Amino acid sequence: MRMKRRSACLLTTTLLFIGCLSCADDERAARSSPKEPPFIKVEGPPTYHVLEGYDPKWQAYILEGIEMARAYWGSYGPTHVWIGGREDTQPIDAASKEAFITEYCRWRTAGTERTLEECRPYVTERFIDVVESDQPEAYLSWVDEKPQAEAELVFLNVHEWYHEEDRIPDPVLRGIHEYTHVFQMGFGTMPTWMMEGGAVFAESWLIHLQGRRPLAFNLSRIMPRAKSIRDTGLTIADMEDIDSASEDVAKYHMQLAYDSGAWAVAYLIHRSPDRSVARYRDVFHPMVTELGWEEALSRYLDIEDKQVFYAEFERFMDLPRAEQVKILDELKP
Repeated sequence: MRMKRRSACLLTTTLLFIGCLSCADDERAARSSPKEPPFIKVEGPPTYHVLEGYDPKWQAYILEGIEMARAYWGSYGPTHVWIGGREDTQPIDAASKEAFITEYCRWRTAGTERTLEECRPYVTERFIDVVESDQPEAYLSWVDEKPQAEAELVFLNVHEWYHEEDRIPDPVLRGIHEYTHVFQMGFGTMPTWMMEGGAVFAESWLIHLQGRRPLAFNLSRIMPRAKSIRDTGLTIADMEDIDSASEDVAKYHMQLAYDSGAWAVAYLIHRSPDRSVARYRDVFHPMVTELGWEEALSRYLDIEDKQVFYAEFERFMDLPRAEQVKILDELKP
């Protein structure tokens, strides 16, 4: 599915969006130079805000995924989670709508020069109108006008992604995916393929660690899409920054950033000396903060530069499927 981008509008000058799985998004440019990460290590879980009237089970699924990711990646933020939806075409209760708008705007404007009056139409358009459109969305955005930047994870109408036959409810995976972005942004800017690929990889890895599904289950399913993009001549090297990508590249956002990106992250970890996912978490990401992602990649893999990695990954993508999937069995906790 092609990603939609949010146009600049009221209150969005410092409210930036990063991608998600099959959702509306807008991504901060990934640059190679070190930059102060927006999020920090925090104590305790995120703060949850739910539109009254939306079935509590959807929050429970989202919370399950977020807490699974937080237990593995650590607590970063500060993070607020905003959940809303409706499961029929009836208008949202007026009192519930007003309470949600008021709660959001009090948080959003606190400690800034923004006013409640300018916030109200913005949050109505961004949340309430989307809920009433019955379209699902999930994404990370953040507010950096405050003394400490704060993350918000937004989940709207996630019931639309739920299917009874799924062993792992989709909203659980959404929670894992979006919180993984909070963790990533605790360390600095990375290319789009690494951000989105890392979040897709996390969906499979964390479920695998719990013994609930083989690591190869989803990664095998997305490999055909990852390989299909190669007919265009495009590679993950073309998806370092979705914001500056041409339309000819951006239309393959899903295949390049999510599908190929997930396999690129798996290959990156496999290519490292100990093939450890925990070391990727604990060593590589701090290196990104210190050195920038390009130098971190080079030193972590002991290669000359990112072009070496890109060339190696393309050769990996030429291998038979059985050899590609085999590397997943060789990854270590």
